[in-house]
Amino acid sequence: MDEKILNLLTEMNRDLKNMKLDMTQFKTDVNKDLKSLKIDMTQFKTEMHKRFDKIDAKLDGVGSQFELTNEQRMNEYEFIADKVNKLEKEIYFLKTKNNN
Repeated sequence: MDEKILNLLTEMNRDLKNMKLDMTQFKTDVNKDLKSLKIDMTQFKTEMHKRFDKIDAKLDGVGSQFELTNEQRMNEYEFIADKVNKLEKEIYFLKTKNNN
């Protein structure tokens, strides 16, 4: 009976040592995977920043195009308004000249 218990305890001890080795290996594997994941996430983050910077640059360009278009329209409006005012002035002078 004592021999059976000793054998059982020896076997349990061996199994526990194997389990400890397995857990150590598992911990090592998880740490390696976490490091790899961290590197991948850092690369992903860097790539996304580059892409967002490109999008920002394009959007800034589009905004400038709208500003230039609006500025051109404003200049055209001012040009036309100025011409209309000059024509009105000339018509007024012509009317007053003809009335005299």
